[in-house]
Amino acid sequence: MLTMNRKEFLRTGLSTMAVAGLPASAAAAATFGAPEGQGGPLTVARLDPVIRLYPAKAASRSGELRFGPAELSVMLPFLGAGEVLWTVEVAEPGEYDLALCYSTTQAGTPVTIEAGASKVEFAARVTEGYFYPDPNGPSANPGDPDSDSFWTMREYYLFERVPVPGRINLVRGVNVVRLKVAGEKSKEIFRLRSLELTPASQRAAIEADKQRARSRRANTDWFADAGYGMWFHFLDLTTPRQGPPVPYEQSINALDAKKLAKMVADCGASYLIWAVNHGHPTCPAPIKSWEKLHSGWTTKRDFIGELADALGKHGIRLMLYMNCPGIGKLEQQAGTALDLPAFSEAEYSNQLADVFREFGNRYGTRVAGYWFDSWFQTTESYPNLPHEALFDAVKTGNPDRMVALNYWAFPIEVEWQDYWSGEITDLPAKPFKTRYIGRGAGAGLQAHSAIRFDAPWFHITQDKPMEPPRYTAAELADYIRTCQGDRAPVTLGVGIYQDGTIGEESFAVLKQLRTLIRGRARQRRPA
Repeated sequence: MLTMNRKEFLRTGLSTMAVAGLPASAAAAATFGAPEGQGGPLTVARLDPVIRLYPAKAASRSGELRFGPAELSVMLPFLGAGEVLWTVEVAEPGEYDLALCYSTTQAGTPVTIEAGASKVEFAARVTEGYFYPDPNGPSANPGDPDSDSFWTMREYYLFERVPVPGRINLVRGVNVVRLKVAGEKSKEIFRLRSLELTPASQRAAIEADKQRARSRRANTDWFADAGYGMWFHFLDLTTPRQGPPVPYEQSINALDAKKLAKMVADCGASYLIWAVNHGHPTCPAPIKSWEKLHSGWTTKRDFIGELADALGKHGIRLMLYMNCPGIGKLEQQAGTALDLPAFSEAEYSNQLADVFREFGNRYGTRVAGYWFDSWFQTTESYPNLPHEALFDAVKTGNPDRMVALNYWAFPIEVEWQDYWSGEITDLPAKPFKTRYIGRGAGAGLQAHSAIRFDAPWFHITQDKPMEPPRYTAAELADYIRTCQGDRAPVTLGVGIYQDGTIGEESFAVLKQLRTLIRGRARQRRPA
Protein backbone atom coordinates (compact mmCIF):
# COMPACT_ATOMS: atom_id res chain seq x y z
CA MET A 1 0.00 0.00 0.00
CA LEU A 2 1.25 3.49 -0.87
CA THR A 3 1.85 5.84 2.07
CA MET A 4 3.02 9.38 2.57
CA ASN A 5 4.62 10.42 5.84
CA ARG A 6 4.89 13.88 7.36
CA LYS A 7 8.30 14.47 5.79
CA GLU A 8 7.05 13.64 2.31
CA PHE A 9 4.05 15.92 2.81
CA LEU A 10 6.24 18.84 3.78
CA ARG A 11 8.71 18.28 1.01
CA THR A 12 5.96 17.85 -1.47
CA GLY A 13 3.97 20.43 0.55
CA LEU A 14 6.27 22.76 2.41
CA SER A 15 4.33 21.51 0.09
CA THR A 16 4.13 19.02 -2.98
CA MET A 17 5.91 18.12 -6.21
CA ALA A 18 7.62 21.34 -7.16
CA VAL A 19 10.15 22.17 -9.83
CA ALA A 20 13.78 23.22 -9.82
CA GLY A 21 16.94 23.68 -11.77
CA LEU A 22 16.72 26.65 -14.14
CA PRO A 23 19.00 29.66 -13.48
CA ALA A 24 17.57 33.15 -13.10
CA SER A 25 18.55 35.84 -15.55
CA ALA A 26 18.89 39.59 -15.33
CA ALA A 27 18.11 40.15 -18.99
CA ALA A 28 14.70 41.72 -19.51
CA ALA A 29 12.73 44.05 -21.68
CA ALA A 30 11.93 47.59 -20.55
CA THR A 31 8.43 46.48 -19.59
CA PHE A 32 8.03 43.32 -17.60
CA GLY A 33 4.98 41.12 -17.28
CA ALA A 34 2.69 42.71 -19.86
CA PRO A 35 -0.47 40.70 -20.59
CA GLU A 36 -0.06 37.74 -22.92
CA GLY A 37 -3.65 37.87 -24.12
CA GLN A 38 -6.49 35.78 -22.77
CA GLY A 39 -7.43 32.46 -24.28
CA GLY A 40 -4.44 31.85 -26.53
CA PRO A 41 -1.18 30.02 -25.99
CA LEU A 42 1.11 31.47 -23.33
CA THR A 43 4.69 32.39 -24.10
CA VAL A 44 7.63 33.48 -21.97
CA ALA A 45 8.18 36.70 -23.88
CA ARG A 46 10.09 38.45 -21.11
CA LEU A 47 12.56 37.29 -18.50
CA ASP A 48 12.19 38.36 -14.90
CA PRO A 49 14.64 41.22 -14.38
CA VAL A 50 15.02 40.41 -10.66
CA ILE A 51 17.90 38.00 -10.01
CA ARG A 52 17.17 35.81 -6.98
CA LEU A 53 20.15 34.02 -5.50
CA TYR A 54 19.15 30.99 -3.44
CA PRO A 55 21.38 28.92 -1.13
CA ALA A 56 21.02 25.75 -3.19
CA LYS A 57 22.31 27.53 -6.32
CA ALA A 58 25.46 28.88 -4.62
CA ALA A 59 28.87 28.03 -6.05
CA SER A 60 30.20 27.66 -2.50
CA ARG A 61 29.10 27.90 1.12
CA SER A 62 31.61 28.14 3.98
CA GLY A 63 31.82 28.95 7.66
CA GLU A 64 29.50 28.18 10.57
CA LEU A 65 26.55 27.07 8.45
CA ARG A 66 24.02 24.25 8.56
CA PHE A 67 22.49 22.97 5.33
CA GLY A 68 21.11 19.61 6.33
CA PRO A 69 17.79 17.74 6.37
CA ALA A 70 15.98 20.47 8.32
CA GLU A 71 16.75 23.07 5.66
CA LEU A 72 15.40 21.11 2.67
CA SER A 73 17.86 23.07 0.47
CA VAL A 74 15.58 26.14 0.59
CA MET A 75 16.97 28.09 3.59
CA LEU A 76 20.41 28.50 5.12
CA PRO A 77 21.03 29.08 8.86
CA PHE A 78 24.20 30.86 9.98
CA LEU A 79 25.40 29.62 13.38
CA GLY A 80 28.18 32.19 13.35
CA ALA A 81 30.35 33.82 10.69
CA GLY A 82 29.85 32.43 7.19
CA GLU A 83 30.02 33.22 3.49
CA VAL A 84 27.96 32.28 0.44
CA LEU A 85 29.30 32.80 -3.09
CA TRP A 86 27.36 32.83 -6.36
CA THR A 87 28.40 33.29 -9.96
CA VAL A 88 25.94 35.51 -11.80
CA GLU A 89 25.84 36.07 -15.55
CA VAL A 90 24.20 39.26 -16.86
CA ALA A 91 23.69 40.54 -20.39
CA GLU A 92 23.85 44.24 -19.58
CA PRO A 93 26.07 45.95 -17.00
CA GLY A 94 24.73 48.41 -14.47
CA GLU A 95 23.73 49.19 -10.91
CA TYR A 96 21.58 46.77 -8.95
CA ASP A 97 19.39 47.43 -5.92
CA LEU A 98 19.58 44.89 -3.13
CA ALA A 99 17.08 43.12 -0.91
CA LEU A 100 17.54 40.28 1.52
CA CYS A 101 14.88 37.68 2.29
CA TYR A 102 15.91 36.44 5.71
CA SER A 103 14.93 35.78 9.30
CA THR A 104 16.80 36.78 12.43
CA THR A 105 16.08 37.27 16.12
CA GLN A 106 19.28 39.27 16.67
CA ALA A 107 19.22 42.97 15.95
CA GLY A 108 22.17 44.45 14.11
CA THR A 109 23.67 41.24 12.72
CA PRO A 110 26.40 42.48 10.32
CA VAL A 111 25.93 41.47 6.68
CA THR A 112 28.23 42.40 3.79
CA ILE A 113 27.44 42.03 0.09
CA GLU A 114 30.27 42.26 -2.44
CA ALA A 115 30.53 42.14 -6.22
CA GLY A 116 33.82 43.16 -7.83
CA ALA A 117 34.78 46.55 -6.41
CA SER A 118 31.26 47.08 -4.99
CA LYS A 119 30.75 46.57 -1.30
CA VAL A 120 27.60 47.19 0.77
CA GLU A 121 27.41 46.75 4.53
CA PHE A 122 24.11 46.22 6.31
CA ALA A 123 22.99 45.78 9.92
CA ALA A 124 20.12 43.28 9.76
CA ARG A 125 16.99 44.23 11.69
CA VAL A 126 14.92 41.71 13.62
CA THR A 127 12.26 40.25 11.35
CA GLU A 128 8.55 39.84 12.02
CA GLY A 129 6.03 37.10 11.34
CA TYR A 130 3.30 35.04 12.99
CA PHE A 131 5.12 32.14 14.66
CA TYR A 132 5.77 32.15 18.40
CA PRO A 133 8.98 30.52 19.67
CA ASP A 134 8.71 26.94 20.82
CA PRO A 135 8.17 27.01 24.63
CA ASN A 136 11.05 24.55 25.09
CA GLY A 137 13.39 26.46 22.81
CA PRO A 138 14.92 25.49 19.45
CA SER A 139 16.57 22.12 18.97
CA ALA A 140 20.34 22.02 18.82
CA ASN A 141 20.14 19.33 16.13
CA PRO A 142 16.90 19.73 14.19
CA GLY A 143 15.84 16.91 11.95
CA ASP A 144 13.78 16.85 8.79
CA PRO A 145 10.07 17.74 8.76
CA ASP A 146 9.14 14.20 9.80
CA SER A 147 10.51 15.01 13.26
CA ASP A 148 9.07 17.32 15.90
CA SER A 149 12.47 19.00 16.21
CA PHE A 150 11.90 20.69 12.83
CA TRP A 151 9.00 22.65 14.33
CA THR A 152 10.97 23.76 17.37
CA MET A 153 12.84 26.08 15.00
CA ARG A 154 9.79 28.20 14.19
CA GLU A 155 11.18 31.35 15.85
CA TYR A 156 13.61 31.33 12.91
CA TYR A 157 10.80 31.12 10.33
CA LEU A 158 9.90 34.82 10.58
CA PHE A 159 11.09 35.69 7.09
CA GLU A 160 10.82 39.15 5.56
CA ARG A 161 12.05 40.90 2.44
CA VAL A 162 14.19 43.81 3.65
CA PRO A 163 15.65 46.42 1.27
CA VAL A 164 19.39 46.89 1.74
CA PRO A 165 20.61 50.50 1.40
CA GLY A 166 23.20 50.82 -1.34
CA ARG A 167 23.83 49.25 -4.72
CA ILE A 168 26.33 46.94 -6.38
CA ASN A 169 27.67 47.15 -9.93
CA LEU A 170 27.57 44.10 -12.19
CA VAL A 171 29.54 43.84 -15.41
CA ARG A 172 28.52 42.13 -18.64
CA GLY A 173 29.22 38.42 -18.44
CA VAL A 174 30.02 36.42 -15.32
CA ASN A 175 30.15 38.16 -11.93
CA VAL A 176 31.01 36.83 -8.49
CA VAL A 177 28.63 37.91 -5.71
CA ARG A 178 29.48 37.24 -2.07
CA LEU A 179 27.30 37.47 1.01
CA LYS A 180 29.09 37.48 4.35
CA VAL A 181 27.56 37.31 7.81
CA ALA A 182 29.68 38.19 10.86
CA GLY A 183 29.12 37.01 14.40
CA GLU A 184 30.18 34.70 17.18
CA LYS A 185 29.29 31.05 16.98
CA SER A 186 25.96 30.45 18.71
CA LYS A 187 22.63 28.71 18.22
CA GLU A 188 21.63 30.79 15.21
CA ILE A 189 22.22 34.41 14.25
CA PHE A 190 20.78 34.64 10.72
CA ARG A 191 18.76 32.51 8.30
CA LEU A 192 18.90 33.22 4.56
CA ARG A 193 16.19 32.52 2.03
CA SER A 194 17.57 34.58 -0.87
CA LEU A 195 19.49 37.64 -1.99
CA GLU A 196 17.62 39.70 -4.62
CA LEU A 197 19.34 41.88 -7.21
CA THR A 198 17.12 44.32 -9.10
CA PRO A 199 18.48 46.40 -12.01
CA ALA A 200 18.07 50.04 -11.04
CA SER A 201 17.25 50.91 -14.64
CA GLN A 202 14.11 48.76 -14.48
CA ARG A 203 12.87 49.70 -11.03
CA ALA A 204 10.06 51.91 -12.37
CA ALA A 205 8.76 49.23 -14.76
CA ILE A 206 8.87 46.59 -12.02
CA GLU A 207 6.96 48.81 -9.61
CA ALA A 208 4.37 49.56 -12.31
CA ASP A 209 3.84 45.81 -12.78
CA LYS A 210 3.34 45.38 -9.03
CA GLN A 211 0.82 48.21 -8.90
CA ARG A 212 -1.07 46.74 -11.84
CA ALA A 213 -1.25 43.40 -10.05
CA ARG A 214 -2.51 44.99 -6.83
CA SER A 215 -5.14 47.00 -8.69
CA ARG A 216 -6.56 43.83 -10.24
CA ARG A 217 -6.98 41.84 -7.04
CA ALA A 218 -10.40 40.39 -6.30
CA ASN A 219 -12.72 41.90 -3.71
CA THR A 220 -12.12 39.74 -0.64
CA ASP A 221 -14.87 41.22 1.57
CA TRP A 222 -16.83 37.97 1.83
CA PHE A 223 -13.65 36.09 2.76
CA ALA A 224 -12.58 38.72 5.28
CA ASP A 225 -15.93 38.35 7.06
CA ALA A 226 -16.16 34.55 6.79
CA GLY A 227 -14.81 33.89 10.28
CA TYR A 228 -13.62 30.38 9.57
CA GLY A 229 -13.79 27.60 7.02
CA MET A 230 -12.69 23.99 6.68
CA TRP A 231 -10.20 22.15 4.50
CA PHE A 232 -10.29 18.50 3.43
CA HIS A 233 -7.36 16.69 1.84
CA PHE A 234 -9.22 13.75 0.29
CA LEU A 235 -6.57 11.77 -1.59
CA ASP A 236 -6.09 8.42 -3.25
CA LEU A 237 -4.16 7.54 -0.08
CA THR A 238 -7.02 8.55 2.26
CA THR A 239 -8.02 5.56 4.37
CA PRO A 240 -11.39 4.28 5.58
CA ARG A 241 -12.17 3.72 9.22
CA GLN A 242 -11.09 0.11 8.86
CA GLY A 243 -9.34 -1.93 6.21
CA PRO A 244 -7.42 -0.89 3.11
CA PRO A 245 -8.53 2.02 0.91
CA VAL A 246 -10.48 1.35 -2.26
CA PRO A 247 -9.31 2.84 -5.58
CA TYR A 248 -9.66 6.63 -5.84
CA GLU A 249 -12.45 6.75 -8.43
CA GLN A 250 -14.44 4.16 -6.49
CA SER A 251 -14.09 6.23 -3.34
CA ILE A 252 -15.21 9.40 -5.14
CA ASN A 253 -18.22 7.60 -6.61
CA ALA A 254 -19.25 6.48 -3.11
CA LEU A 255 -19.18 9.97 -1.55
CA ASP A 256 -22.50 11.59 -0.71
CA ALA A 257 -22.06 15.28 -1.57
CA LYS A 258 -25.28 16.30 0.22
CA LYS A 259 -24.33 14.56 3.48
CA LEU A 260 -20.82 15.97 3.30
CA ALA A 261 -22.18 19.50 2.77
CA LYS A 262 -24.58 19.07 5.69
CA MET A 263 -21.70 17.98 7.91
CA VAL A 264 -19.69 21.07 6.93
CA ALA A 265 -22.71 23.25 7.66
CA ASP A 266 -23.14 21.61 11.07
CA CYS A 267 -19.52 22.55 11.81
CA GLY A 268 -20.30 26.22 11.12
CA ALA A 269 -17.84 26.70 8.26
CA SER A 270 -18.45 29.55 5.82
CA TYR A 271 -16.36 27.91 3.09
CA LEU A 272 -14.69 24.60 2.29
CA ILE A 273 -11.35 24.02 0.58
CA TRP A 274 -11.26 20.65 -1.22
CA ALA A 275 -7.99 19.15 -2.43
CA VAL A 276 -7.97 18.28 -6.12
CA ASN A 277 -4.53 16.67 -5.95
CA HIS A 278 -1.64 16.25 -3.55
CA GLY A 279 1.29 13.97 -4.21
CA HIS A 280 -0.46 11.95 -6.90
CA PRO A 281 -2.30 13.74 -9.74
CA THR A 282 -5.86 12.90 -8.73
CA CYS A 283 -8.78 14.96 -10.01
CA PRO A 284 -12.38 14.24 -8.88
CA ALA A 285 -13.97 15.48 -12.09
CA PRO A 286 -13.81 14.73 -15.84
CA ILE A 287 -11.38 17.53 -16.69
CA LYS A 288 -10.07 16.85 -20.21
CA SER A 289 -6.91 18.97 -19.88
CA TRP A 290 -6.04 17.06 -16.70
CA GLU A 291 -6.74 13.69 -18.27
CA LYS A 292 -4.49 14.64 -21.19
CA LEU A 293 -1.60 15.13 -18.74
CA HIS A 294 -2.45 12.28 -16.35
CA SER A 295 -4.40 9.56 -18.07
CA GLY A 296 -6.53 7.55 -15.69
CA TRP A 297 -6.36 9.97 -12.76
CA THR A 298 -9.60 11.86 -13.41
CA THR A 299 -13.09 10.59 -12.58
CA LYS A 300 -16.19 10.29 -14.73
CA ARG A 301 -18.26 11.74 -11.90
CA ASP A 302 -18.11 15.51 -11.54
CA PHE A 303 -17.84 15.48 -7.77
CA ILE A 304 -16.53 19.07 -7.68
CA GLY A 305 -19.69 20.35 -9.36
CA GLU A 306 -21.98 18.27 -7.15
CA LEU A 307 -20.16 19.38 -4.01
CA ALA A 308 -20.29 23.05 -5.03
CA ASP A 309 -24.05 22.79 -5.57
CA ALA A 310 -24.64 20.95 -2.30
CA LEU A 311 -22.57 23.44 -0.32
CA GLY A 312 -24.29 26.34 -2.05
CA LYS A 313 -27.66 25.25 -0.65
CA HIS A 314 -26.21 25.89 2.80
CA GLY A 315 -24.68 29.24 1.80
CA ILE A 316 -21.18 27.74 1.90
CA ARG A 317 -18.62 28.58 -0.79
CA LEU A 318 -16.31 26.03 -2.37
CA MET A 319 -12.62 26.69 -2.90
CA LEU A 320 -10.09 24.28 -4.39
CA TYR A 321 -6.59 23.28 -3.35
CA MET A 322 -4.20 22.32 -6.14
CA ASN A 323 -0.57 21.46 -6.02
CA CYS A 324 0.16 23.03 -9.38
CA PRO A 325 3.69 21.64 -9.85
CA GLY A 326 2.07 18.25 -9.33
CA ILE A 327 0.16 18.79 -12.55
CA GLY A 328 3.51 18.30 -14.30
CA LYS A 329 5.58 15.12 -14.30
CA LEU A 330 8.42 16.20 -12.04
CA GLU A 331 11.15 14.23 -10.28
CA GLN A 332 11.92 15.19 -6.71
CA GLN A 333 15.52 15.51 -5.64
CA ALA A 334 16.15 13.36 -2.58
CA GLY A 335 16.33 15.20 0.73
CA THR A 336 15.19 18.56 -0.64
CA ALA A 337 12.06 20.56 -1.45
CA LEU A 338 13.37 20.98 -5.01
CA ASP A 339 12.43 19.03 -8.10
CA LEU A 340 13.75 18.58 -11.60
CA PRO A 341 11.43 20.11 -14.23
CA ALA A 342 10.31 17.93 -17.10
CA PHE A 343 9.04 20.81 -19.24
CA SER A 344 10.10 24.23 -20.44
CA GLU A 345 8.62 27.27 -18.75
CA ALA A 346 6.36 27.86 -21.76
CA GLU A 347 5.13 24.24 -21.76
CA TYR A 348 4.49 24.27 -18.03
CA SER A 349 2.69 27.64 -18.23
CA ASN A 350 0.36 26.32 -20.91
CA GLN A 351 -0.38 23.17 -18.96
CA LEU A 352 -1.47 25.29 -16.01
CA ALA A 353 -3.43 27.74 -18.16
CA ASP A 354 -5.32 24.96 -19.94
CA VAL A 355 -6.35 23.44 -16.61
CA PHE A 356 -7.29 26.78 -15.05
CA ARG A 357 -9.36 27.79 -18.08
CA GLU A 358 -11.23 24.50 -18.22
CA PHE A 359 -12.00 24.62 -14.50
CA GLY A 360 -13.12 28.25 -14.86
CA ASN A 361 -15.37 27.63 -17.85
CA ARG A 362 -16.89 24.55 -16.24
CA TYR A 363 -17.57 25.91 -12.75
CA GLY A 364 -17.84 29.69 -13.13
CA THR A 365 -18.90 31.29 -9.85
CA ARG A 366 -19.38 27.89 -8.18
CA VAL A 367 -15.65 27.87 -7.38
CA ALA A 368 -14.89 30.95 -5.30
CA GLY A 369 -11.15 30.58 -4.96
CA TYR A 370 -7.95 28.57 -5.17
CA TRP A 371 -5.11 27.74 -2.81
CA PHE A 372 -2.09 26.84 -4.96
CA ASP A 373 0.64 24.95 -3.17
CA SER A 374 4.42 24.78 -3.65
CA TRP A 375 4.77 28.13 -5.36
CA PHE A 376 8.07 29.04 -3.70
CA GLN A 377 9.60 25.95 -5.26
CA THR A 378 7.95 26.81 -8.55
CA THR A 379 9.42 30.28 -8.87
CA GLU A 380 12.83 29.16 -7.62
CA SER A 381 12.88 26.77 -10.55
CA TYR A 382 10.82 28.66 -13.13
CA PRO A 383 11.63 32.35 -12.54
CA ASN A 384 10.08 33.61 -15.79
CA LEU A 385 6.52 32.31 -15.66
CA PRO A 386 4.00 34.73 -17.27
CA HIS A 387 2.19 35.37 -14.01
CA GLU A 388 -0.25 37.96 -15.28
CA ALA A 389 -1.42 35.59 -18.01
CA LEU A 390 -1.77 32.78 -15.46
CA PHE A 391 -3.73 35.17 -13.23
CA ASP A 392 -6.07 35.83 -16.16
CA ALA A 393 -6.50 32.08 -16.67
CA VAL A 394 -7.38 31.63 -12.99
CA LYS A 395 -10.14 34.25 -13.34
CA THR A 396 -11.78 32.48 -16.30
CA GLY A 397 -15.53 32.35 -15.72
CA ASN A 398 -15.37 34.31 -12.48
CA PRO A 399 -13.39 37.58 -12.28
CA ASP A 400 -13.93 37.62 -8.51
CA ARG A 401 -12.34 34.20 -7.99
CA MET A 402 -9.51 34.51 -5.45
CA VAL A 403 -6.14 32.82 -5.59
CA ALA A 404 -3.30 32.37 -3.10
CA LEU A 405 0.20 31.21 -4.09
CA ASN A 406 1.76 29.35 -1.18
CA TYR A 407 5.25 30.53 -0.23
CA TRP A 408 4.98 28.99 3.25
CA ALA A 409 6.99 31.25 5.62
CA PHE A 410 8.99 32.88 2.82
CA PRO A 411 8.26 36.34 1.38
CA ILE A 412 6.00 36.18 -1.65
CA GLU A 413 7.78 36.69 -4.97
CA VAL A 414 4.67 37.19 -7.09
CA GLU A 415 2.11 39.99 -6.63
CA TRP A 416 -0.43 38.36 -8.94
CA GLN A 417 -2.54 36.84 -6.16
CA ASP A 418 -5.41 37.94 -3.93
CA TYR A 419 -4.83 36.68 -0.38
CA TRP A 420 -2.07 35.18 1.75
CA SER A 421 -1.90 31.38 1.86
CA GLY A 422 -1.16 31.65 5.60
CA GLU A 423 0.27 28.18 6.29
CA ILE A 424 0.78 28.93 9.98
CA THR A 425 -0.12 25.34 10.97
CA ASP A 426 0.02 25.60 14.78
CA LEU A 427 -1.49 27.60 17.61
CA PRO A 428 -0.73 29.78 19.40
CA ALA A 429 0.03 32.21 16.58
CA LYS A 430 0.64 35.92 16.68
CA PRO A 431 -2.32 38.14 15.75
CA PHE A 432 -2.37 39.95 12.40
CA LYS A 433 -3.57 43.27 13.90
CA THR A 434 -4.75 44.35 10.45
CA ARG A 435 -6.76 43.06 7.49
CA TYR A 436 -3.95 43.62 5.01
CA ILE A 437 -0.58 42.33 6.16
CA GLY A 438 1.88 45.12 6.86
CA ARG A 439 5.13 43.24 7.48
CA GLY A 440 6.23 39.65 7.07
CA ALA A 441 6.00 36.97 4.42
CA GLY A 442 2.62 38.03 3.00
CA ALA A 443 3.09 41.79 3.07
CA GLY A 444 0.28 43.63 1.25
CA LEU A 445 -2.12 40.68 0.95
CA GLN A 446 -5.47 39.96 2.59
CA ALA A 447 -4.64 38.21 5.86
CA HIS A 448 -5.58 34.53 6.29
CA SER A 449 -4.48 31.71 8.57
CA ALA A 450 -4.45 27.95 7.88
CA ILE A 451 -4.31 25.79 11.02
CA ARG A 452 -4.01 22.02 11.34
CA PHE A 453 -6.96 20.93 13.47
CA ASP A 454 -6.46 17.20 14.03
CA ALA A 455 -4.71 15.02 11.42
CA PRO A 456 -1.47 16.21 9.76
CA TRP A 457 -3.68 17.74 7.02
CA PHE A 458 -4.80 14.26 5.84
CA HIS A 459 -5.54 10.85 7.32
CA ILE A 460 -3.68 8.09 5.50
CA THR A 461 -2.88 5.57 8.25
CA GLN A 462 -4.73 2.28 7.83
CA ASP A 463 -6.74 0.84 10.72
CA LYS A 464 -5.95 3.82 12.92
CA PRO A 465 -8.53 6.15 14.44
CA MET A 466 -8.59 9.77 13.38
CA GLU A 467 -6.08 11.88 15.26
CA PRO A 468 -7.79 13.77 18.12
CA PRO A 469 -8.44 17.51 18.00
CA ARG A 470 -5.35 19.50 18.89
CA TYR A 471 -7.37 22.34 20.40
CA THR A 472 -10.57 22.78 22.36
CA ALA A 473 -13.50 24.71 20.94
CA ALA A 474 -12.74 27.52 23.39
CA GLU A 475 -9.10 27.76 22.28
CA LEU A 476 -10.12 27.90 18.63
CA ALA A 477 -12.85 30.43 19.35
CA ASP A 478 -10.41 32.76 21.11
CA TYR A 479 -8.07 32.74 18.12
CA ILE A 480 -10.86 33.06 15.54
CA ARG A 481 -12.45 35.98 17.41
CA THR A 482 -9.12 37.75 17.44
CA CYS A 483 -8.79 37.17 13.71
CA GLN A 484 -12.38 38.29 13.14
CA GLY A 485 -11.44 41.59 14.71
CA ASP A 486 -8.74 41.88 12.06
CA ARG A 487 -11.07 40.60 9.28
CA ALA A 488 -8.70 37.67 8.72
CA PRO A 489 -10.40 34.30 8.09
CA VAL A 490 -9.09 31.08 9.63
CA THR A 491 -9.06 27.77 7.72
CA LEU A 492 -9.10 24.59 9.81
CA GLY A 493 -7.44 21.56 8.20
CA VAL A 494 -9.65 18.63 9.23
CA GLY A 495 -8.82 14.99 8.62
CA ILE A 496 -11.37 13.04 6.57
CA TYR A 497 -12.02 9.32 6.16
CA GLN A 498 -12.54 7.69 2.80
CA ASP A 499 -16.30 7.48 3.46
CA GLY A 500 -16.48 11.28 3.70
CA THR A 501 -16.89 11.48 7.47
CA ILE A 502 -14.62 12.99 10.09
CA GLY A 503 -13.56 11.88 13.57
CA GLU A 504 -16.29 11.87 16.24
CA GLU A 505 -14.21 13.94 18.66
CA SER A 506 -13.42 16.44 15.92
CA PHE A 507 -17.07 16.72 14.89
CA ALA A 508 -18.11 17.39 18.49
CA VAL A 509 -15.50 20.13 18.94
CA LEU A 510 -16.41 21.78 15.64
CA LYS A 511 -20.11 21.82 16.52
CA GLN A 512 -19.20 23.49 19.81
CA LEU A 513 -17.11 25.97 17.87
CA ARG A 514 -20.09 26.80 15.67
CA THR A 515 -22.12 27.68 18.77
CA LEU A 516 -19.33 29.83 20.18
CA ILE A 517 -18.61 31.75 16.96
CA ARG A 518 -21.83 31.89 15.00
CA GLY A 519 -23.87 32.78 18.06
CA ARG A 520 -21.74 35.85 18.79
CA ALA A 521 -21.68 39.17 16.96
CA ARG A 522 -18.51 39.76 15.00
CA GLN A 523 -16.09 42.41 16.15
CA ARG A 524 -14.78 44.20 13.10
CA ARG A 525 -11.69 46.28 12.87
CA PRO A 526 -11.51 48.96 10.15
CA ALA A 527 -9.54 47.92 7.07
